[in-house]
Amino acid sequence: MAGLKILLSYIKVLWQFLLIPRNWLFCVLNGIGYHTSWRFYGLPFIQTYFYRGKIEIQEGFVARSAVESNSIGVFQKVILKSEPGALIRIGSNVGISGSTISASTEIIIGNNVLIGSGCLITDSDAHPIDPIARIQNIPNATKQSPIEIEDDVFIGARSIILKGVRIGKGSIVGAGSVVSADVPPNCIVAGNPARMIRIINLN
Repeated sequence: MAGLKILLSYIKVLWQFLLIPRNWLFCVLNGIGYHTSWRFYGLPFIQTYFYRGKIEIQEGFVARSAVESNSIGVFQKVILKSEPGALIRIGSNVGISGSTISASTEIIIGNNVLIGSGCLITDSDAHPIDPIARIQNIPNATKQSPIEIEDDVFIGARSIILKGVRIGKGSIVGAGSVVSADVPPNCIVAGNPARMIRIINLN
């Protein structure tokens, strides 16, 4: 039994080593660079979809797309979707589990941010409010506005962050919340729409 455990540990190390060139090639081909500190969990391939807008990611990035890689599981892969001319900028030591980040303008995520399983962060309404504009697919009729998530924020599982929102440094978004307005620094918000629950006192 001990010998089997040792063999499995060697296989795990070898597998992680083999992932590096695979992930590097995919990232480079998609124009986002690559850092050896990035970690991707789940199959197939890199588990994170990159589209043709601009995506910038700093060191320590973790994308969890495997069910076993998250304590409550995931029901989708991590998706980073940046439309042409849009920007997704992700700071250092950011962890994302089975969530979608969809940018039509700009989504900025600071350092040490955790995004729980099944979240959606989108800076666009996706479709116009006017039904005629929807039917006729009129360009530029859909409302869009940038999102900024500051350092040390934790976004709970199944939450939705809507266009134009700024979440202040150190704040927590409770699981299942819909955030449609700015969140001050160092507070807890929850609900639909998300409302202030309390101030975080670290003293």
